[in-house]
Amino acid sequence: MKNIIFIIFLSISGVSLGFAQEQSEEPRKITIIHAGTLMAVAGEDTLSEQSIIVEDGKIIDVTASYVSEIDDADVTIVDLSDKFVMAGLMDMHVHLAMSRGPGKNAADAALAGVSNAYKTLMVGFTTVRDLGATDDTIFKLRKAINDGDVIGPRVLSAGSIIGVGGRSNGKECNGVESCRKTTRDMITGGADWIKIYSSCSGGQLCSNKDGAAMFFDDEIKAITDVAKKYDVKVAAHSHPTASAHQVLGYGVSSIEHGSFIDEAAMDIMIRDGVYYVPTVAVMDLLETVLEEGDRPAEMLAHDQSFYDNNPPNIFKAYQRGVKIATGTDAGVVPHGKNYREVERFVELGMTNADALKAGTINSADLIDKSDELGTIEVGKIADIIAVSGNPLTEIKDIENIVFVMKDGRVYKD
Repeated sequence: MKNIIFIIFLSISGVSLGFAQEQSEEPRKITIIHAGTLMAVAGEDTLSEQSIIVEDGKIIDVTASYVSEIDDADVTIVDLSDKFVMAGLMDMHVHLAMSRGPGKNAADAALAGVSNAYKTLMVGFTTVRDLGATDDTIFKLRKAINDGDVIGPRVLSAGSIIGVGGRSNGKECNGVESCRKTTRDMITGGADWIKIYSSCSGGQLCSNKDGAAMFFDDEIKAITDVAKKYDVKVAAHSHPTASAHQVLGYGVSSIEHGSFIDEAAMDIMIRDGVYYVPTVAVMDLLETVLEEGDRPAEMLAHDQSFYDNNPPNIFKAYQRGVKIATGTDAGVVPHGKNYREVERFVELGMTNADALKAGTINSADLIDKSDELGTIEVGKIADIIAVSGNPLTEIKDIENIVFVMKDGRVYKD
């Protein structure tokens, strides 16, 4: 009996010790990307023949020449030696899970969200800010992506938009107490940002240059006071000049669309560091609408005023030094063509480098993630994409995404 007990003890001890020893000697899992041309920081000189070393979802080193081995590590080599490598792009104005029309419900929004998230990631956009959803489906989509159950970009979401009178697909804000309660409910319900409709939609005549702001001052203050209490930023949908001036007086962090912001508004934005997300990709849609001419004359004239005004006004803001981030309004324009914002920036006069900076460094700054995203540097999250061609010389090459890594995981190769 003693012998049997002794044999069992040795067996258990041996297994335990062997397992511990095996665990301690398991090699590290390392991915090394060989980057032929590396734009580590948009706006700075590119580097040639660099190795980006990734471990546990983070960039642990960026070194000259092509490294192939690391002591005590299981190394996977990704050969991008003939590609242009840069940080993952970001879209600061999307609607992934918005479903409209007769008979549409949360299930439709969820299905659309899964599809749109996949399309967005596959064109190299690894982070998005979702600024308006039909319901709380977007929060569930965000969790599913974070849990690895759905393939998509990193999502920061505002949930439903807050508007006066309970706008379609929005949350009601009527009077100070109503606005305060709605804002608090959105934040406690999971909103990373607050999005407000401070003016009419671009598809309404009241969104013209001289259109009225939608909120009273005390309503705007109620919203922004709650947001500040919870340390949540506010993005303001604004087309007319008056609505931009109103919200800029209450500490919003970004102006969305900003179709008719004037130089006085631009000066305030520069002074206070407010970002401009101009959604210039919508000009693609306006071109089609104007070409087809299939709308009432008054509405076509309204659309034409937007088309004539917006590109030069955005370029003026850029020249004056307003901080600009990319935001396509995908959902109004097609998902999976998020690169059009970057291309449109160049078409209106930005340098290629500054257009790419808007989609990386500036966007990371807007969402307070400059210490994690936006560049390829040691300590940053490994959000890395590769392009066939060189978008610094030909911006349309940004469409040629051949490699996508998010959080150190390869999604497209």
